[in-house]
Amino acid sequence: MADKDNKIYAMKKSNKYAINIAIIAGLIALIANVVKQQSEIATSSDQKFDWSRLLKAVLKGAAIGGVFGFGVGSVLDHRNSKIKPVNTDVYLQDLANQVTLDKNSPQYKALNSKAEVVIDLLAKRLRSKLSSEPVRLGSTERGTALKHKFDIDIALKFKPDSFSSTDSMYFDVLDFLERQVGKHSIVSVRDQKKSIGVIFDIGGYDERIDIVPCKITKGHRTSGYLFVNEKGILNNNYSFTKTDIGILNKVKLSETQKKIVVILKNWKHKNDLPLKSYLLEQLVLDAYRCNLSIPRSLTKKVIMVLKHISNNLDIAIIRGQENSNNILTKIPAQDKDRVIQACNYIIEDYSYQPNDILDSF
Repeated sequence: MADKDNKIYAMKKSNKYAINIAIIAGLIALIANVVKQQSEIATSSDQKFDWSRLLKAVLKGAAIGGVFGFGVGSVLDHRNSKIKPVNTDVYLQDLANQVTLDKNSPQYKALNSKAEVVIDLLAKRLRSKLSSEPVRLGSTERGTALKHKFDIDIALKFKPDSFSSTDSMYFDVLDFLERQVGKHSIVSVRDQKKSIGVIFDIGGYDERIDIVPCKITKGHRTSGYLFVNEKGILNNNYSFTKTDIGILNKVKLSETQKKIVVILKNWKHKNDLPLKSYLLEQLVLDAYRCNLSIPRSLTKKVIMVLKHISNNLDIAIIRGQENSNNILTKIPAQDKDRVIQACNYIIEDYSYQPNDILDSF
């Protein structure tokens, strides 16, 4: 996907303020002149609306506003030119290290021990139906999970003839897990779109493990179908979707790409942006594929990814690696607009003053 040509991300404050304030002042002058002329016409039946007078008022107001805005912007530009640049790479490196999940942390170790308990329970209960041992997957395994927002994903690969359907598979696992509530620190179990969330009380906090049942296709080892639980207002709609657990676990990111993903995931959570983590990872990989020249600094790599998202999110068709029918970019237009605007905000600020990236993230 080619970058959109000639897109301007930054403008001097003197020019920006001159244009914006000229427009505002022109509109104010327009409204004031219309009101004034309408008032005069109301008291004098011989007077007609004077369009030339209106035009002169608008031009005069815009000119005064433009000069004022240019002056204010010039002061800000001068101050900006005096700001000493900082090493933003060091800041972003530190940020990535601070927010990335540390698997040596007590929080992770406690949830990990619960995951082992759940895996053991499921393996014993469903051993005859499983095609292999439960496997872990997701951002926690890929090293892109945030320490303040993470879970553990466990995939159950069932034999092709283990259940009559994907829904019977899903609800059998759900029923078993619901019967474990009150045991092993499990406080609740909830049915989700494609997985089953098992909630634990760990140190007074709710921590989650997601169980992903998958019915393997005959003749395959990792490819199969997931149950899809579409909850509606009036009723539930059940369906299934194809996936490949093996491919999901083969999604590879370099150490730098992981840092970029973590930095942007932290940013999206801070700003409550509607961008799924798996899509964000794929956008980072896509940005690397589509840029022939990759910048050396971490800061410029992050900006490169943000520009790629801004330029392509509204037109890109990015599919899940595990299922070509899964179009990750098939999301509401308003969600795309929110993400693009948030990207542009950082890009514009960085282009004007690179130090501003410290505040952005």
